[in-house]
Amino acid sequence: MTENRLEVQQSQKLSQGLQTVIHLLSLDLDGLSEYMLRAVQENPALEYVPPQKSAQDYAIQVKTRFRGSRGDYSGSDLAAPTDTAMEDLEQQLRLSGLDDATVHIAEHMLHLLSPRGYFTQELDEFAAEAGVSLEDAQKALEAVQSLEPAGIGARTVEECLELQLRTRHDADPLCYDLIRMHLLDIGRGNLRQITHDTGATLARVRQCVDTIRSLTPVPCALRAETVQYIMPEFSVEVDANGRLAIQFHNDYYPSFRVDANFVRLADTLHGEEAAYARRMQASAAQLIRAVEMRQSTMEKVARIILREQHAFFLGQYSLVPLRIDETAREIGVHETTVYRAIQGKYLYCARGTFPLSHFFQKEISGGTSAARVKEIIQEICRENDRISDRSIAEELGKRGITLSRRTVAKYRFQLDINSSFHRSNS
Repeated sequence: MTENRLEVQQSQKLSQGLQTVIHLLSLDLDGLSEYMLRAVQENPALEYVPPQKSAQDYAIQVKTRFRGSRGDYSGSDLAAPTDTAMEDLEQQLRLSGLDDATVHIAEHMLHLLSPRGYFTQELDEFAAEAGVSLEDAQKALEAVQSLEPAGIGARTVEECLELQLRTRHDADPLCYDLIRMHLLDIGRGNLRQITHDTGATLARVRQCVDTIRSLTPVPCALRAETVQYIMPEFSVEVDANGRLAIQFHNDYYPSFRVDANFVRLADTLHGEEAAYARRMQASAAQLIRAVEMRQSTMEKVARIILREQHAFFLGQYSLVPLRIDETAREIGVHETTVYRAIQGKYLYCARGTFPLSHFFQKEISGGTSAARVKEIIQEICRENDRISDRSIAEELGKRGITLSRRTVAKYRFQLDINSSFHRSNS
């Protein structure tokens, strides 16, 4: 006789509003502008407020401002490298917690992606060329497809849309069937044919089609051909008295507001039309709050960076250790939220333009950050250009920094300093 048992389980689900905030945090200036423009097209209750100034204007402004005071300054550090998106994907992999072998294979896959973010090679062919098993190749592909933006590493448009859909926990299961079987009908607007084939109501099909149309077949743009200018989220300014202040560049970022004409129109509607208008207005209010929460979170992260790296901004010292998980606890969010907030974002200060992730340094030894250790290695090598890696490690030990010879060699390589043999023979 089969015994039936009743079990109670609890699971945490993010609200739609919180999911939107987290998604907005992961977007840079261009991504935020694109998201807002698409949202306005889908919601007539929203009005897009374009930025008052452009990133190019900012680059010119900074270049002019520092001309004369820094003769070697050209403003070139405001031009984003074309592989920023690739670097972000690689960083996500390294923080994924996966085993080193899977990360290594997945990184190889990343560099085979098409400019639109698709993995176009047959998996068995890739496995043979990479010298790995098909099972390991599949595991690596799943790792790539788990990265953000959702849809990266897809092999087809259908798979790309499905990967994005999986991030929406409240998506109707019918959406998956429509993606797999009815994309052509959706493109033609043939909703009645879909209704006939699926047996679903027209209202449900319409809702699913709206969801699918909100997805994108181009998850990201790798190896962009045009120059992209960096627009820092904020600048750190130093006044005449040596006090630091944060200046956010809101004039360079777009925003939302409620469309006043739609509000007036909604007041004249009745029945289903009035209900539709209320839904659109509620959705608009949610999106406006999400943008405000994005700004609030960025301000909290900025204040922590300013406080912890105070000496760096005054030009007195290198970076000190600062951890993402500790920052997350102070703000009251999950550490992945902080990670999204700092990836692809920049700040500007008197010392140059830096990615926000640069200010989150792990502690190497004795409260010293990786950045400071590298500076000390540079100083040691300048004082003695024939010193070996082992001797460098011993010298660091005298300063209270415990580092292996292999790690010293790794940092020396990153600093583009030749080995002692090549230095002594140069």
